[in-house]
Amino acid sequence: MPLRQRFKISPTSRGAIFKLKRWFYLNFFSKASAEVREQNRQAWLELSRKLIDELNKRGASDKPARITLEYEKGINNEFIPVAATIELMEIKPLEVITVELRKVGGAKT
Repeated sequence: MPLRQRFKISPTSRGAIFKLKRWFYLNFFSKASAEVREQNRQAWLELSRKLIDELNKRGASDKPARITLEYEKGINNEFIPVAATIELMEIKPLEVITVELRKVGGAKT
């Protein structure tokens, strides 16, 4: 059964991939033996390449995004990505509220 890691929303999809990269290197690169490390690195490169290609096709590299990764973890801490879901967001104001602190203009003396 695949494991799932869901990340917080990032201001850009490039930032979301960077969060994913930091998580990967912390969990599957720094703690692995040399031969597993290279295997994990190749899996990461393939995953990141596919994510970047998909985002570039849609012109969405500067849009807010959240990534959810489904993966499997091998016996020797091997990283086996299964699927990645990219949620593209849109930041727009819902309502504009102006709070006046003092009146401007005709003040009496």
